[in-house]
Amino acid sequence: MKVIFVASGNKSVGTVSSFVRSQFQSLKAEGLDMLLFPIRGKGMKSYAKGIVELRKIVRKEHPDVVHAHYSICGIVAKLACLGTKTKVIVSILGSFPRDTFKLHWVRFCIKHVWNATITKSQRTANQLGIDLPVIPNGVNLDQFTLIDKGEAKTMCGFEEDKKYVIWCSNPSRTEKRFGWAREAVELLKDDKVVLLPVYDKTHDEVVKYMCAADVLLLTSEMEGSPNVIKEAMACNCPIVSTDVGDVRWVTEGVQGTYVAPIGDTLALSHCLRDALNYARRTEGRKRIIEYGLTTKEIAKKIKSFYDAI
Repeated sequence: MKVIFVASGNKSVGTVSSFVRSQFQSLKAEGLDMLLFPIRGKGMKSYAKGIVELRKIVRKEHPDVVHAHYSICGIVAKLACLGTKTKVIVSILGSFPRDTFKLHWVRFCIKHVWNATITKSQRTANQLGIDLPVIPNGVNLDQFTLIDKGEAKTMCGFEEDKKYVIWCSNPSRTEKRFGWAREAVELLKDDKVVLLPVYDKTHDEVVKYMCAADVLLLTSEMEGSPNVIKEAMACNCPIVSTDVGDVRWVTEGVQGTYVAPIGDTLALSHCLRDALNYARRTEGRKRIIEYGLTTKEIAKKIKSFYDAI
């Protein structure tokens, strides 16, 4: 089977998001003939150019499936595949505010435009009000390995008498709500607690931070199935997160992980205090394996989905 992956190619590190590349490689390892098509640039002109370029590749390669990541890329893929027998599959990666224009047009595309759609969490499927397959992104356990916390702290230059709360995103991304993270840490009134944004790092560097940190904090207002949560679990890092996407499902029952209501900074701070007092590693990696959330297991599910359509 021949598959073309379509995704935004505007990331500063590499051409596409790391989770897209990881899924691409895992499907390749399953024996699929994979091609990667990054859409470079933003705005209508860039997307129109992407349609023309992708259309040429589709005509030349005759893929069985074009798998687009994000809804806009799904439109590009569908227009590029018009008049062909190629199936267009779209992964919906985020979630939606209630009754927005985007929610309605994505729902329309699922019903009338794309051949098939994958969601990353049941919560997103419920928002769309459509019975859709839920296949989260997987974690590469060969990449997100376990490093002794003491060794990792030395690698990251962490001070021994400090407690480190890492926040893995760019603070300038307003939808990630760094302000909530800062306020929650300030409410602790503990100058030994350091809030550290971690971004523009390689996977190897992120692993070191996750193994060294006392807590990983996620404060997003909307997510589908946040990769950073599963990556932190693979490193057995304690977690505090807002109640977004599938976080509650994937962490439920794992000691050292805490979920707070969206926008409740006081509850978030209380969860942080509990996580810091937990003061040991979790069994998150065991949960990832139990739930089949490794890249290899997820690749098998996606391959089966391709076969079915």
